[in-house]
Amino acid sequence: MWGHCERFASSNRVLRTAASINKKTKASWSLAPYSTGSSSLRALPEKSPIRFWPGSASESQQLPPTSSTSTSASDRIKKCGVHPCTWAHPPKNVLIVQKKGDRRVTHSVRDIILHMQSRYPKINIIVEYHVWELLGTQFPSLVPFQESEQSLLSRKIDFVITVGGDGSILHVSSLFDQHPVPPVLSFSMGTLGFLLPYEISSFQDAIADVIHSRFFLQLRMRMCMTLWGEKPDHCLWLPGEQRCRELHFMNEVVLHRGREPHMTTLDAFVNGEHLTRTVADGLIVSTPTGSTAYSLSAGGPIVHPSVSTMLMTPISPRSLSFRTILLPGNAQVQLFVSPSSRSPAEVHVDGRTVFTLSPKESVQVNMSQYPLPCVSFTPEINTERRSGLGSTATKGDIIYDDWVHDINTRLQFNASFHPRGGFGAKGHAEDTYFQNIRETLQKNQSRRG
Repeated sequence: MWGHCERFASSNRVLRTAASINKKTKASWSLAPYSTGSSSLRALPEKSPIRFWPGSASESQQLPPTSSTSTSASDRIKKCGVHPCTWAHPPKNVLIVQKKGDRRVTHSVRDIILHMQSRYPKINIIVEYHVWELLGTQFPSLVPFQESEQSLLSRKIDFVITVGGDGSILHVSSLFDQHPVPPVLSFSMGTLGFLLPYEISSFQDAIADVIHSRFFLQLRMRMCMTLWGEKPDHCLWLPGEQRCRELHFMNEVVLHRGREPHMTTLDAFVNGEHLTRTVADGLIVSTPTGSTAYSLSAGGPIVHPSVSTMLMTPISPRSLSFRTILLPGNAQVQLFVSPSSRSPAEVHVDGRTVFTLSPKESVQVNMSQYPLPCVSFTPEINTERRSGLGSTATKGDIIYDDWVHDINTRLQFNASFHPRGGFGAKGHAEDTYFQNIRETLQKNQSRRG
């Protein structure tokens, strides 16, 4: 159903085919009948399903799946590429998530709200309570939600707009814990912005394309974890909760010795088989998206987000031979605090401390059945909205693979030291060289197409 992962040239053909599909299926509906004008999240209409094409228009499916009878999590995640989408019905509700404590971000969110209320007055705008406290007086029609209403978000929200840094995406993931995540359109106003590709100046056109089904989805794998006690059937409760449950996350789960002076001893099991016992500061189990976060700082590899895999990376191990291991995306990983460990292990999920494990207690990690769908566009449009070049972008500027571009420009992948002086002529020659390569690749691609 999903179609196999394709190489560079084939992926671009899929994008072009998808673009034509979206043009043919351009929405012709009116937004007016779907607004309730309610100030309560519970009273808002249900979200609209999304139809997407993994390979062709004849293979339409809904995303995300909501039942156990849907395609398996590994099948959903392991298929690479972007997927063209259309709304089954007009979107009714949008959630805006912003970085806290940043006046520039708040000002930009205010501009987005003004634009949407003017251009799309029948779409309900939902915000977190702290945003409503800042902007509720100016925009009385905003719909705030409390933490107690968080479980309603997956039923109500059609798509999410984030403004801020990479932490905004992680926060969205936590808001839809244990539930399908709606499409996420991200604008970068943070420090790095590795997960938020678009400049805030492009928000009007980007929002219009999402509302009118002119967009694609890149599925980013999430994982889930469960805490277990010493007895096999003893599931541990998260702090402040009165039940055992999974916790879904986007980047990584970390077992770390915390403030303890001694290294912790951990036993790692994969699919029920003992893999290793390590004495270390800790262990990281991360997604491909998380491979550029804590795992990278601990010496782990950089992994493309379309790869279905789980990374296990040690933190300062007392061994020279323990290197990062890449496991199948559908593997089950269980990390125990060894009975011989001289210290407990703190459990951190996407940077948040959630628990402290004592000896013989463990954390079980699996792939989540609910990926995080990130909004994307055609390479030409992506380039305009990422770089700020707008209509002045040329063929040489077009970014065909966002991830490859970002690890070079944002992470400075394999950047070497340059000698002083002599940059001008050499830099111009290299620009010409790369421009010629791009033109050759485009010609080869058109022949294959």
